[in-house]
Amino acid sequence: MKKTSVIVSYSGVHQAFQIALATQEAGLLDSFYGSIFDAPGKWGQKLSQVMGKEALSNRRCVGLPPERLVEYPWPELFARLKRLTGCARRDEWLWTARQFDRHVARLIAKKNCRLLIGVENCAVESFRVGRARGMKLVYDCPGFNPEVSDQAALRAAVEWHLPRPLPSDAPAIKVSKDQELALADCVLVYSEVHQRSWAQRGVPTEKFVRIPLWIEPDLWRPKVATSNHQVPLRVLYAGRGTLMKGVPYLLEAVKKCGRRVQLDCVGNLQLELQPLAAGLTNVKFLPPVPKSQLREVYCNHDVLVLPSLGDSFGFVALEAMACGLPVVVTENCGVPVPDPAWRVPIMDSAAIAQRLEYYATNREALQHDGQVAQQFARQFTPERYREQIKKLLGNLLSKSESGKWKTETGIKNIES
Repeated sequence: MKKTSVIVSYSGVHQAFQIALATQEAGLLDSFYGSIFDAPGKWGQKLSQVMGKEALSNRRCVGLPPERLVEYPWPELFARLKRLTGCARRDEWLWTARQFDRHVARLIAKKNCRLLIGVENCAVESFRVGRARGMKLVYDCPGFNPEVSDQAALRAAVEWHLPRPLPSDAPAIKVSKDQELALADCVLVYSEVHQRSWAQRGVPTEKFVRIPLWIEPDLWRPKVATSNHQVPLRVLYAGRGTLMKGVPYLLEAVKKCGRRVQLDCVGNLQLELQPLAAGLTNVKFLPPVPKSQLREVYCNHDVLVLPSLGDSFGFVALEAMACGLPVVVTENCGVPVPDPAWRVPIMDSAAIAQRLEYYATNREALQHDGQVAQQFARQFTPERYREQIKKLLGNLLSKSESGKWKTETGIKNIES
């Protein structure tokens, strides 16, 4: 076995697949442990034949050789069965992640690799074994520190006379994350605000590596011809309509703008927030749509607003920009933007309204900023992300005995 080989482990989806592909492209991948893979000879391929090709599209990644993919599907399949029968508990996903993690820990106890990459809520036991085996440990940390966003949500609930929100993390999850963060040599974050949120949890600065995420440029693109001169301004919000996403401040901003703005909210509105939308004739609530239909939704609007109280990245904003929409995001939203003026303070409906009024009364600026948004977003590709992951791998595997990072690689902060 190659001494420089790398293990990637995650029972779920999203960027772990691109991390594994980057590792494979670098010639370093020993194994990618996952619950289900839609690949030749795997359980996922059998399931996709039954459920349909698109059902497991996020469990598929061209370029990953099937012989490097190691499935452990039983906790995931058992959990899905319980959901279908209505027997699933609220924390079923955590049980699934822990069962997977314990299985991976048993497997890597026999490995002689130098580096293990694990993901939030799914790495405690495997990290412990990896540490004992002398491996470097990389922790992919998708979530925003809930202690920071929960404090903001509590202030917002008081402001809007809403019930006290429940903590984002149960005590068991908080303990698990703290253990993972303590074991990790390197913590992957996606933005400056994402990093700051975890620094407030006490994570040492030297552990962080900041690499922004990506979108598929071929999927998210504008229509061939669009009009930016329709009245009123067509504003879009896409996602769960919750307090944590800052929806009350968006509703208040639209109320301030009146008929100059039409807001469409794609996603279910939290029950406690529904009275805040009562009487707003310039607001429509639409059901969630699959990714395959979301591009059409973006292209039928002028601007997207993401008023999050705490968001490590914010994919919808980058997708919307790639489709030619300028965006309004908060300072607690990690998505990169081409102009600082596109950010507003959290919990500030007046600042959101001001940006919407600017576009409603300045259609030339709307059109110009849409073009800027499109060009800016297209640089965030999967290939760019993988190249940055490869730099990280090279840096870790060539780390000196003194434990200091090689500064000439320039990867400690490669955010655009």
